[in-house]
Amino acid sequence: MQDVPVQHLLRLAAQWQEPERDGYTYCLPPGQMPPEEANLSDETIAAIRASETGAILFWSPTEAQLVLPPFPVESEIASSGWDTSLLSLVLERRWTVLVLLLRMSGFAVGIFEGENLALSKTGTRFVKGRHKKGGSSSARFARRREDQARMLFDKAAETLQERVETYTGNLTHLILGGDRLTLLGFEKRCPFLQRLDVVRLHRILNVERPSLNALNALPRQIYMSRVSTFVS
Repeated sequence: MQDVPVQHLLRLAAQWQEPERDGYTYCLPPGQMPPEEANLSDETIAAIRASETGAILFWSPTEAQLVLPPFPVESEIASSGWDTSLLSLVLERRWTVLVLLLRMSGFAVGIFEGENLALSKTGTRFVKGRHKKGGSSSARFARRREDQARMLFDKAAETLQERVETYTGNLTHLILGGDRLTLLGFEKRCPFLQRLDVVRLHRILNVERPSLNALNALPRQIYMSRVSTFVS
């Protein structure tokens, strides 16, 4: 599958619309599958089944396009022909997305209204790298590093909660980014994150250094779809 930015995908969809094709368009919320007559490969079926955002399938007897959108498909729809207006409805909706970026070097919290960064706050906490020597000095270093990590997690959690509670809009989704292992440690330290589980998407944004610049560069990645072309 290929990662495709939203504007590129909309241009592709315009090409798919012409000429008119026999077949169907299926909008599939998470957990829903197309009918058996679509005769999909095991790989395609597995991709749809694993997608937490569902899928949009443009199918004909000779070819098909599978789109795994960046945000969940909300309604199950089957339409004759390749109806790309259904894809546009998903891609062009103005989502409100809460983002937390976290690495041991620091954190960044942002709220996006569509592609506009409406609120943000960043912070740094230096957490030293791993100690290469053994013995008691290594143990002291490990304890110091754990203390520094807890300070980072607590500050990030405080900022996340403060930004959420002061925001007056309706948050539709939460996405985390940064280092996966660091985020796992943060989840154990931040009970407030559990309150946001209902809007959380579980993909991890790829960010090397949390910062305001990193937040400003995120919309392209946030709105990326995964697309697969296959021929029957």
